[in-house]
Amino acid sequence: MRCSACGWIDKNSRKSQAEFVCSSCGFTCNADTNASVNVAAGQGGIPRPRRTAGAGGVTTATSRPSAREPQPERAGIPLF
Repeated sequence: MRCSACGWIDKNSRKSQAEFVCSSCGFTCNADTNASVNVAAGQGGIPRPRRTAGAGGVTTATSRPSAREPQPERAGIPLF
């Protein structure tokens, strides 16, 4: 856990599910509040690769390419 006050990183700073106490500067606050301040400051941690799926879903490996096929130009010619 990163301290939102001084930036010190120590996994032992999170004393419980709800309590954060920095082992360096002694800053104390709610652990979720500390984490939200870090995320808002762009210090949320290691970025994870994005997976494209529906709302919160996980994609599975398929043999299909993820790129779209070229689309026909719409030049006034009706497509049937």
